[in-house]
Amino acid sequence: MTATVKAILLSAILLAATLPALAAEPQRTDTRHLSPPPDDDPHFEQYRLTLTPKKPQVVFKDRKKEWRKAGKMDKGLTKACRAGRFREFEPLLFRAVYADDVLGVAFGHGLNLVDLDHKAGVGTIYLFRQGGTAACEVLTTANLDPNAVPADQRKK
Repeated sequence: MTATVKAILLSAILLAATLPALAAEPQRTDTRHLSPPPDDDPHFEQYRLTLTPKKPQVVFKDRKKEWRKAGKMDKGLTKACRAGRFREFEPLLFRAVYADDVLGVAFGHGLNLVDLDHKAGVGTIYLFRQGGTAACEVLTTANLDPNAVPADQRKK
């Protein structure tokens, strides 16, 4: 017998052995094993889409210093904050902890900052006291981090 004939016979034997298994009806799960369908329509809750982590991060901590000495009060930005045009994207996501208060932090290059009037400076850090309210106050301080702000845009 030649190799071709042997291969054909072997294939035929294997095919004949598997035909009964292919012809059998597949086993089905007993319907008593399935959970019953819910009586009411499914309810889907929508959550606010956040692009930032929810875990707050402390950027600065000085429990001996007063928050008023943290930076320079900016009256124009304070007014814009109270109107909702200059605010934190996620309130108190970044925090500066002082002896008498905790301030929210946003960065002039756009991190955690909503600036509808384009008043932010790239080399500035903004501190928000009572951000998101009509009593909001904004303090500014220089961002001296060389990795965050190019040298020519950094405030001294």
